Amino acid sequence: MNQIENPFLQHLQELQDIKFMIAADTDYRLAYQNFRIFDIQIDALTINLIAEYQHYKTDNEMATIARLIVEKYRL
Repeated sequence: MNQIENPFLQHLQELQDIKFMIAADTDYRLAYQNFRIFDIQIDALTINLIAEYQHYKTDNEMATIARLIVEKYRL
């Protein structure tokens, strides 16, 4: 992955990457309309991707974080 110099843009890129990984891990059962910039909206449930990423990022790679989110919320 190319490094983006602006930290804000880097974080946005990481969130975008994790959304694609989550979609793939759910076999694309989630429509992209469920994905907002910083969260995933499913009916009354809102999954805060920033909080989830912050929680798991120390010990896990992006693909693992995506899988953990899918498992946690049974997506």
